[in-house]
Amino acid sequence: MLIKRIKAKNFKTYLDLDLDINVENDKPIILIGGVNGGGKTTFFEAIYGALYGLNINSAKTFRELLNAGAVGRVEAKIELELHFSGKVLNQEQDYILTRVYMLNPAGLPVEAVKLNMNGAIFNYGTATPAAQRVEQEAQVNKIIKANLPQELSRYFLFDAMEAGNLLKEDQLNRVIKENIENVMGFNKYMQLANAAESLYQTKTAQRLEVENEKKEYLELVDKKNEQKGILSNLKVNLGNVLNYSVQNKELCDNLKSGLNEETTIKNKIEQANNQILYTLKKEEEFRDELTAFLKDIEINVCIPKVQEALKSEIQLISKIKEEVLQNNNINLSVEQIESISKSIAKYLEENHLILNSLNIDNIVDYVVNTSKNANNDDVYAFLEHSDVKALESLLTLKSINAFPMLEQQKVELATAIQQIPAQQTFIEQMKAQVSGKDYSILKAYEENEANIKKYEAQIKEVDAEILKIDKRIHQFDIQISQEPDPKYDTLGKLKAFFEDVANQLLIVKKQQIELKMKQDLNIILAAYKDVIDRVELSENLSNLTFKIFHKSGNEIYLNHLNTASKQIVIQVLLKSLHEFGDYDPPVMIDTVMGVLSEESRAAVLEHYFPQLSHQTILLSSDSEIRKGNEFENIAPFISKTYTLHRDIENQSTKIIPGYFGITITD
Repeated sequence: MLIKRIKAKNFKTYLDLDLDINVENDKPIILIGGVNGGGKTTFFEAIYGALYGLNINSAKTFRELLNAGAVGRVEAKIELELHFSGKVLNQEQDYILTRVYMLNPAGLPVEAVKLNMNGAIFNYGTATPAAQRVEQEAQVNKIIKANLPQELSRYFLFDAMEAGNLLKEDQLNRVIKENIENVMGFNKYMQLANAAESLYQTKTAQRLEVENEKKEYLELVDKKNEQKGILSNLKVNLGNVLNYSVQNKELCDNLKSGLNEETTIKNKIEQANNQILYTLKKEEEFRDELTAFLKDIEINVCIPKVQEALKSEIQLISKIKEEVLQNNNINLSVEQIESISKSIAKYLEENHLILNSLNIDNIVDYVVNTSKNANNDDVYAFLEHSDVKALESLLTLKSINAFPMLEQQKVELATAIQQIPAQQTFIEQMKAQVSGKDYSILKAYEENEANIKKYEAQIKEVDAEILKIDKRIHQFDIQISQEPDPKYDTLGKLKAFFEDVANQLLIVKKQQIELKMKQDLNIILAAYKDVIDRVELSENLSNLTFKIFHKSGNEIYLNHLNTASKQIVIQVLLKSLHEFGDYDPPVMIDTVMGVLSEESRAAVLEHYFPQLSHQTILLSSDSEIRKGNEFENIAPFISKTYTLHRDIENQSTKIIPGYFGITITD
């Protein structure tokens, strides 16, 4: 999807907005500047409202959204028009979507919607007959949903500050799980699975033959729902104790610093030992490969030289032999001539065509001598046919000279072996620093950690109880009659089917997401720049987990990250989802820097925004993307720049080319 133009008349601070926001190839950024209160958020709302409609349910709401400068001057009407392109069934289409809002004579708000798709018109409004409106509205909504469904819009049209605020209300893993499920399209399969289970339970209740069995079945369903409520509360409690753990971690870290130092030293000792063992193993493998090379040295080294030396001569022999055979029309061995002669003699005798017996040897000698006389011009007549074939096969003999590769391994191995004594000395030095002291942490922190384990155990118990109830519920699969019901049987299998489909889709895309996030976090996440070893997503949507690991092997706990780092993680995730998700929408970001530090700002400007999407609309104040180096860093990726200027006297916002007085060419 590509947004090309936005028009807004009489909408909030915009009296008459008409802005070209199409982008050039390799220049995906539209940079729109404005001071606080200058109309950036309203611009954001204009695009969102044009796509999904404004929520105007009263005359009061309409008047609040109507531009104050338009009152009494022009017709009281709000118009939003969006020009965009997108693919439907792999075909590029151009669209113009128009939404008009006004008050009817009764003072009630009315709406009119028109969508032009390459000349095909769909329109409906408040006064459109119900049946016609349903049909036209369904067509328009289908087209919008194919480009960017409204439920996914907050992942691509968002306020960077709000992205960080999401994490204040919930655990980061849960937010990431929600993003992945929605943007990747997995959530619809989970919803289908839940719907299938609910329908299956309802159908099962209807099929129960005895009323008390039906009552018991419904009681089990209620009990299951009750357990789900308990499970939800336990997860909330677990989140609270996890937050306590995060808040008090620094204090505990100070107490555990000595223990952590010893653990680090032991890890370094283990790594050094592993490196020595690896070097010794590589030395053993090198010796085996060298022995194999020497064993076949004449094939791997000598044969290629022989081939190169004799190549021209052998090709000449083959050419002359072929020409001789073509000229003389004979290509028979002595044995073949003898066999043919015997057959001819036998035929003549059996048909009484000769008086005396033929001497086969004389016939063979005659044919051979005649052939030799004809081949007097063959300088290679001394070579038999089998000799020529043997020479030709020499040219096709395949061999590989492994010496250069072995020589490179030898150089690398020699360097590694020279380092072993230094590594052994390092190990002894590290061992001398291990003190073996006893360490403890604060009692309150220990109790909180115990509560974490307690809630996790209780969650596990409730999960087991829900599973137990599920098994009992499924025992009520009772047929009303003896006749099989294929539809009912299929319905019982749908939940597992949809869950399996979602999990299989996750497995297909998880490696791409993991690799892309690892690469971006190592560049953009300043707190852990260049030290992230891997990112791991689980393979089951019902228990989706997200983890980051340090190069040293330990996990970097997401709840321990500060607000700015969490914002970076969320934005990097959105970038990966944009690249590998089912949709290809533009990205629009308000309050672009959020709470980022100076180091993070530089990384985001250089490595995040230019690669985020094929079209990225940034709404920024001059304190976010600052004039000077920050603007210059992204200037090569900018197609257009504008600045929003608030005209207080006329109560409207105007658009001025350039970014706070600076144009791209400057």
